Amino acid sequence: MFSVFLFSIAVSCSSSQDEVKIPEGILSREEFIKVITDLSLAESAANLNVKNVKMEKMDSVYAFNPLKENKISRGKFDSTASFYARHPKLYKEVYDEALKKLTEMEAARKGTVKDTLKK
Repeated sequence: MFSVFLFSIAVSCSSSQDEVKIPEGILSREEFIKVITDLSLAESAANLNVKNVKMEKMDSVYAFNPLKENKISRGKFDSTASFYARHPKLYKEVYDEALKKLTEMEAARKGTVKDTLKK
């Protein structure tokens, strides 16, 4: 009898973790994926210094603001990050999807770059 009780608790806990309802005021899964993707692209561009600027001009030249571009307040982003951090399985799904998008972007870019060494 006790094992049935433990089993039912385990099932109810696992199903509630799998079916997380995103509360109002938190970015949807798709919105969060887009923001994480945009943040990663902005960080990469700045780190690679694709415009080859001096260090003291970095902030003005690389003025990417994915939150502003997506019309998301800092508070909403912070609340969203906090929510997803409390749901690691959901956060991992979002992060994996963002990585997938970045990989697809890279593959598309590499597919269009002509190899100048080929004859």
